Amino acid sequence: MPGPEGNSPLLHGGLVALLALMLFVVADMTWEQRLTDRSRAEVTSQLAALRARLEGELNATIFLSQTLATYATLNPSLTQADFGRVAGHIMRERPQVIRSIALVPDNVIRFIYPLEENRAALGANLFDHPLQGDSVRLAMASGEPVLAGPWPLVQGGEALIIRVPVHVPEYPGDAGRGTYWGLASVVIDMDAIYAMVGMGEFQRTLAIAIRGRDGMGAQGDIIFGSPEPFDITGVVQDVVMRGGHWELGAVPREGWGAVSRRPLAWYWAGALLIVLCGGMAWKLSHQALQVRTSELRHRALSERLEAIIAAMPDICFILDAQGRYMDIFGGADSRYYHDGHQALLGKTVHEVLPADKADVFLRMIDLALNRRQLQFIEYDLDAGEVGGLDADSGPSEPQWFEGRIMPLGTQVMGRPAVIWLSVNITQRKKAQDRIRHLALHDPLTGLANRTLLQERLIHALERSRRHGTHSALMFLDLDEFKPVNDRFGHAAGDRLLCEVARRLESSVRAMDMVARLGGDEFVILLEDFPGGELPCVVAEKLLAVLGAPIPVQDSECTISGSIGISIYPIHGEDHDTLMRHADQALYQAKSLGKNRYRVFTA
Repeated sequence: MPGPEGNSPLLHGGLVALLALMLFVVADMTWEQRLTDRSRAEVTSQLAALRARLEGELNATIFLSQTLATYATLNPSLTQADFGRVAGHIMRERPQVIRSIALVPDNVIRFIYPLEENRAALGANLFDHPLQGDSVRLAMASGEPVLAGPWPLVQGGEALIIRVPVHVPEYPGDAGRGTYWGLASVVIDMDAIYAMVGMGEFQRTLAIAIRGRDGMGAQGDIIFGSPEPFDITGVVQDVVMRGGHWELGAVPREGWGAVSRRPLAWYWAGALLIVLCGGMAWKLSHQALQVRTSELRHRALSERLEAIIAAMPDICFILDAQGRYMDIFGGADSRYYHDGHQALLGKTVHEVLPADKADVFLRMIDLALNRRQLQFIEYDLDAGEVGGLDADSGPSEPQWFEGRIMPLGTQVMGRPAVIWLSVNITQRKKAQDRIRHLALHDPLTGLANRTLLQERLIHALERSRRHGTHSALMFLDLDEFKPVNDRFGHAAGDRLLCEVARRLESSVRAMDMVARLGGDEFVILLEDFPGGELPCVVAEKLLAVLGAPIPVQDSECTISGSIGISIYPIHGEDHDTLMRHADQALYQAKSLGKNRYRVFTA
């Protein structure tokens, strides 16, 4: 019967095989996580692009609805002929999207376009309508646009109804909401919207769903797809519109498990590695037992384990409770890590790192030891910040890492210590930055979008309040841009818009912002100037710059613009007021003719 010494080679082999199995499991989980993270980043990027397209198309139509409401506000006694001209113009702006347009004075449909297809709706009282009455009352109460639907249509497809309340001033110069006149209502064909944003293209790789019927976001019903993308594993983003918002969710069409699947050869290699490690340990232990040199046996085993661990793609540190480096292994990939880590052995984190980061690292070590649980931290490091590293042996720019800190038992190291796995996540961070850029900028011109403009405008107003200075909004709309599209095509129109964006940016100060709201609509934000003359000077400069010929295909095109200006604090002290007054000033400028600007007047 073999004694304890006879069993030791088999025991050592089993332990090493178990350790190899643990390392393989960790490596497998790390690979799986990386595949999942990469797929999630791709899904997030695609979803952000789809969200931006949806917001652009819907907000452009909502803007036309508000234009109709503004016209009714200025012309409450309009005739059928007046309405027909305005509605026909709006319908021509987005003929694929808009199904019908109506004005509803006193909540009764009196005007509708096109008339022949919708004559049966004339005279309907929407306030008492069993299905549409709630949205009418909500618009009356809030004074803001309201989204109703989308709802299935009898003739097929779905339609989203935009209702904008119309208020008529009670007297000239009335700065309040005014008297409720009725509603401007626009019906949007959702199938056309889905086609314009390329929903089918996205659905080739993604299972997409939208919820938020009646603009209620997460509280609304599913309006597209199935609920699965809204579970805890799906990627979800908000689609923000004037009058409500939706939630857009997506998962890979084949599921997360499919995108993170590893090849079968990987598991065969892992099994072979485990068997080889266990066999090597048994053989070494058996040889050491035979020559009774346990010291050589353990040294050989240690060398082989170090070779396995050194092959790990990420770097690991063993640190004691005082933050002293006791062992370092892994990190051989020069794309993510530098040489010279062995120079840290025996030193503390305060001796090799900046004091602020060393304090954070030591707190995380204490937290892991006290709670006896795995801890996580994200941090950035430059090679020049770490004493002893060869700054020229790895990446030159600062790198982002995720630290995973697991406490080790005293029986492992002889004293309290942790193993710190440092995983390079720089690519993931860059992907997140790209996603944020897509979320805040116009995909065609690269200019700021409505969301970023709102953030900058709020900060600009706060700074102007503190400094006692002015800020200004300039709404710019290109004159007769549609004929350019009709003559040269949309691709040429897009290039023209990019050239306009470049000219606008080069014509303002570095501290100012140029944004694109959609179509041929631009906004210029002038920040922190002392007097009220700058906007007019800039407006004249912009009109002159736009007037220069623009090469289009084999010819040249001359284009002009109309500009509406509102100035803080002269024309308003908050975001919504300044936006509304600049829009009204633009309407005034256009009503006077082309190629001119207008400062808001009540």
